[in-house]
Amino acid sequence: MSNSTQYAALTRLLTLNNRVHDLEHLLGQVNLKVLGDGLESHFATIGPNQIAQMQEEMDREVRASLATCWLGMPGWPDQ
Repeated sequence: MSNSTQYAALTRLLTLNNRVHDLEHLLGQVNLKVLGDGLESHFATIGPNQIAQMQEEMDREVRASLATCWLGMPGWPDQ
């Protein structure tokens, strides 16, 4: 594997890792307000669909990171 390929894979991994970290930070700042006996949750500032979308985006970024690692491995065909 060439050095430029290794640097490109590392740059991509760092970018993806930063994006996942940012999403985790945003998700951690979500304010939830529980009303009633605790069985019913009412979202004060963000809806459940938005939380699911952020989690899906995090999953997508993690899968892209794994694919980048796999494709950047030494000995990959055509390298």
